[in-house]
Amino acid sequence: MNHSTVSISALSDEMLLTILMKLNNVDVLYSLIGVNKKLDQLARDITFTRSIDLVKILSNKKSKSKTKSILDRFCFDIIPRIQHNIESLTLDRLSIGRVLCIGNYLKLWKLTLVNLPLKMACHIFNDESSFIHMFKHQILHLIIKTNHIKFSKKKHVATNVFANIFNIFTNLNHFEFGFEDHFEYSPVSLINLSSTIFYSTSINYLNVTVQYFNDCLCLFDGRFNQLHTVIVKVEIIENSSQIINNKKIVSNLKCFSLFSPDETIEYDSQIVPLLQQMSQLEKLTLSLDVINRTSFIDGTQLYNDILKNMSHLQSFIFDIVTACFQLKAELLPSCNDIRRTFIQSGYHMDCYIDYYKSEEGRCHIYSLPFNMEHMHSITNNFPGGLFMNVRRLFVTDSLHPFEHYFFARISLSFPLLISLEISNRHSQKKKFIHQPSELDQTSFIIIYPHLVELSFFLLTICFWL
Repeated sequence: MNHSTVSISALSDEMLLTILMKLNNVDVLYSLIGVNKKLDQLARDITFTRSIDLVKILSNKKSKSKTKSILDRFCFDIIPRIQHNIESLTLDRLSIGRVLCIGNYLKLWKLTLVNLPLKMACHIFNDESSFIHMFKHQILHLIIKTNHIKFSKKKHVATNVFANIFNIFTNLNHFEFGFEDHFEYSPVSLINLSSTIFYSTSINYLNVTVQYFNDCLCLFDGRFNQLHTVIVKVEIIENSSQIINNKKIVSNLKCFSLFSPDETIEYDSQIVPLLQQMSQLEKLTLSLDVINRTSFIDGTQLYNDILKNMSHLQSFIFDIVTACFQLKAELLPSCNDIRRTFIQSGYHMDCYIDYYKSEEGRCHIYSLPFNMEHMHSITNNFPGGLFMNVRRLFVTDSLHPFEHYFFARISLSFPLLISLEISNRHSQKKKFIHQPSELDQTSFIIIYPHLVELSFFLLTICFWL
């Protein structure tokens, strides 16, 4: 048999580009820059040099020496040759100082910093001699993800970093600030920051975690007068005395997302009035845990109180829990009753209900397909489905044990789960030999292929107390 080999360099430029386009651009640069004139020229094409993400290639190496070797090659051999093409950089704590100091990056407009210690962020964005100030006029798009380090002044430091960003980057229009882990919180407090010092006339996209609902309302007091998209995570939604002085900003919003992990009694008094002012919204996302209502939040309530005034709304995504303690016994809705309230509006959703005492119940409604990474806590009555984006889950039930088939349902419904927290005080009554027919094909051994965290604790207090 005759064997023949063809050097990769013998292929046409068009064919090589077609092949290389299927690869990660950072891998292309690392492998081909400096090999020979032809491959070097192809690798330095704008296609591969416009956006550089060093985090993925560095994080995949377990050896510190290998990581340093890769970073050295980029800093000494690769970036100096392509810096004139770079428009976007994604860096972490290991690479930020070295990479930003070695080039002019005249086209750089987007900067993503991940896994950044909060104290390091404080130094970078507080020190006027910091290398970051070289790009103060050209950065338009900034994403900062800090990692979870516990220290007493975390909120104060996070607030200072957040405020200083707007003093440094004068032309910023897109800003995201939060933890690398979406489920950890580094809330900033805006209520005490003067709007005459802390403001921006260019920012139109803002994603931030704040401590209180008052801080959320500060975003609409006129200090950010060009906002069209706001994604805000509020740690605590409490009764607020804050008044929105510039209602034009709120009414001009196109996209608004409100997430809160904690229970709130202020849905009707605080959240609904704010949403009623957003008449131009095209996309709305709500993730809320509401307690102390006398009726469940359903499609009818959402439409009458919020949605009917949003004539431009194209997308409504929701994950809402309602806990009621004064339900009328003769008006207890079923799951089908709740589902029917969404039919007319055309929103795809599902729900389940837990009834406790005669006047107490909990209803969980959520839109489908479900695209959030976090879902509010679920119980035995959760009907299942497919939730590909959910990474962390909390399951709790004060009345019944979690049987084997429930965990099988969770495994099927949340295939990419990395963290599972279980709260229950009841022993299992049925083992895997009593699986319901719907799960007959399920393996006796339930597998969570991506799970790395499992927590269990006893439930001693009902959720509504």
